[in-house]
Amino acid sequence: MPDNSVHILAGQKARREDLFTKEQITQWYQNPGDNLEPIKNGTSGHRGHTGKGFSETHVAAITQALVDIRTEKGTFGPYLPDTLKNAPLGPIIMGKDVRFASDLAQVTAAEVFAANNMPVFIHQGGRSTPTPVVSHTILANIALGKKVEGVIITASHNPPEDAGYKSNGLDGGPNTCTKPIDEKGNYYLSHPQQIKRTSYQEAVQKGIIQEVDLLTPYIKDLSSVVDVEVIKSERFAVTPLGGSSHGYYEAVNAEYGTRIEVVLSAEDPTCSNRSYDWDGKLRGDPSSRYVMKAVQGIREKLGVPFIGANDNDADRFGGEDSTGILNPNHVLCVLFDYLAANRGFNSSMGVGRTIGTTHMIEEIAKHYGRPSYEVNVGFKHYVAGLMAGKYVLAGEESAGLSFPKRDGSLWVTEKDGIAAVLLMMEAMAKTGKDIGTLYADLVKKYGPYQYERKDVPAKPDQKSLLTQLAGDPSRVKSLLNGKKIAGQTIERLAIGDGIKVVLSGGVWVLKRTSGTENIIKDYREEKGESLERARKASQEIGSLLGLN
Repeated sequence: MPDNSVHILAGQKARREDLFTKEQITQWYQNPGDNLEPIKNGTSGHRGHTGKGFSETHVAAITQALVDIRTEKGTFGPYLPDTLKNAPLGPIIMGKDVRFASDLAQVTAAEVFAANNMPVFIHQGGRSTPTPVVSHTILANIALGKKVEGVIITASHNPPEDAGYKSNGLDGGPNTCTKPIDEKGNYYLSHPQQIKRTSYQEAVQKGIIQEVDLLTPYIKDLSSVVDVEVIKSERFAVTPLGGSSHGYYEAVNAEYGTRIEVVLSAEDPTCSNRSYDWDGKLRGDPSSRYVMKAVQGIREKLGVPFIGANDNDADRFGGEDSTGILNPNHVLCVLFDYLAANRGFNSSMGVGRTIGTTHMIEEIAKHYGRPSYEVNVGFKHYVAGLMAGKYVLAGEESAGLSFPKRDGSLWVTEKDGIAAVLLMMEAMAKTGKDIGTLYADLVKKYGPYQYERKDVPAKPDQKSLLTQLAGDPSRVKSLLNGKKIAGQTIERLAIGDGIKVVLSGGVWVLKRTSGTENIIKDYREEKGESLERARKASQEIGSLLGLN
């Protein structure tokens, strides 16, 4: 049966008529018209369509809000250690992806910070800087006693017409204190005349905006988190998919003598070299088999066992080996198993998985006698644990992960797609097997797990109902209490970031709303050879909750 939810263009190369020009994006950004959409930070900052959802006024308002909060509290994030309470405010590290809107927004944000006498460090030459590099730079400065925070202008893997703005506090991780940003930002959105702003060039001349090298320190420190000597023994390939990791793997080769072929290496703000995702949009999701069609056949042509990939801000990973496009859940299982077997980390360190991530990870943790921790979706829920040395690996099914340095100390408090791809290469070079084969070995050991996520179109009232239910655990329990679902008993409910129902027989279902689209995300997993019971359970849960 054909999947009617898959767009006719899915997997095909981008058509010229669908590409947005720099002039179009600039017009939308600078002249969005009236009735701007409000500022609303989600799991990873504020995002919107360039124009009414993300404009020059949005960026200036968010930046002035960050300035006010930082000036008042000493940080715009949730973490302020005693050692830094009385320290002077240090510079803002600013990253961005390659979008046209991000180039424009970086200038806007820098001008507002500078007008408020907050120094800004930007990579020299205006090149993009990935999310994990900003986190790494913050933490390196914090270790030196400097009160440094960061912002990143990115909408991650969203299509090129979208744009975004997120902040990272003194812990280097995604900012969890976003309500004040929304409140103050929306005030300035209505009162833009109160926003301070200066000329970019004037601020550069005064030294308030400084163009520095953010790339090299990160590259030089990568050998502390992956074994580059092992990686050097094999040839690999990688593609930044036109995103902000362009130039980074070339720098790895130059620094360490690795043999990583980089394809589609140039920055690609229009996404002209991309393939359409499942819904006909030019996303930069490297875990999508449709997006990865852009590099179809290149791995075989180069004669390498693996080609890795990153998204726009390089916090996500993806790849293809001889078994095909790699499933993020499979990669997380393989890399956790590899780290647990090869790194010698403290036995108290466990594995973190978000509520939508495969439960096979729990079985691997049990094998190594390590704890397993379930957290809500969003990498912000991992930050405290990463800082405390709690995790061998912290991951999420949407192709994000972080792990410690080889000595067990902190690397970054963000998802790091570059380090993830390099660790995949290390695991393959060390074991002599590709990722898909290593996962097949885990299946032989722990049994098969079937998993899928469906993005189901939903009416606004359906989304609203699910949001209400997720905020009312007692109501959910009353609706499901005593019920058998797909013939299975309910073992556990996790209610908060959506509704997760864990059933007997190795079945679980999770329903969450999308923060940006009218869809309900439906996750299902079943231990065994079939998803039949999990799919039936999803349908029955939807009916019991009134969502169908």
